[in-house]
Amino acid sequence: MNHSEEGLCKAVIIGLGADVPENFSVSEHALVICADGGMKWAKKWGIVPDFVFGDFDSIDDESKKFVETHRVKKYTFPVEKDKTDVELAVDYCIANGVSDVTLVGVWGGRIDHSLGNLEILYKLGECGINGRIKTREMTLEIINKSIVLELVKGMNVSLIALTKEVTGVSTKGLYYPLQEATIMKGTTLGISNQAISESVKITVNEGILLVIY
Repeated sequence: MNHSEEGLCKAVIIGLGADVPENFSVSEHALVICADGGMKWAKKWGIVPDFVFGDFDSIDDESKKFVETHRVKKYTFPVEKDKTDVELAVDYCIANGVSDVTLVGVWGGRIDHSLGNLEILYKLGECGINGRIKTREMTLEIINKSIVLELVKGMNVSLIALTKEVTGVSTKGLYYPLQEATIMKGTTLGISNQAISESVKITVNEGILLVIY
């Protein structure tokens, strides 16, 4: 698939994690990368990725056949390496100017991989890239400036500092409003808020904030 410069603004990375949306689709112009065994989910959802990254130690035979049939370009890496397949895919996005990355299939199963993928989300934030993890029931999204979320009233919303401190945190549309607040890493100030509007705005001055909804 050929991508325009505008098309490369968004990317989707699909991993092998067990906690995934029941159904998932991608926009026509998004760059889609599977991390090794994530091909299983791509095949289930009928998504033909642009690339598949990995050491190919966790991809099943049906997925291999899918890759060959659709002539998906493969980037092969050694089994013994210093980065996970998901991080390699994220690094590709960073190097190629992608500004928005959605990660699916990166949560559930092994807790070390889930926490490692949260660190990758932080890495995206450090690079000034919009990033989120989508699971079956929730989204984990990073904020380093401002975001407007379209939510259902009554939905739980939690805010967690990924950096040592996040300053100037202000919210609109939450039951417990914040105005120029500071959320420190290792504290629970932002846990278990609630949407009282279908449009929730969250802004920060400095730091990287994780919002879970």
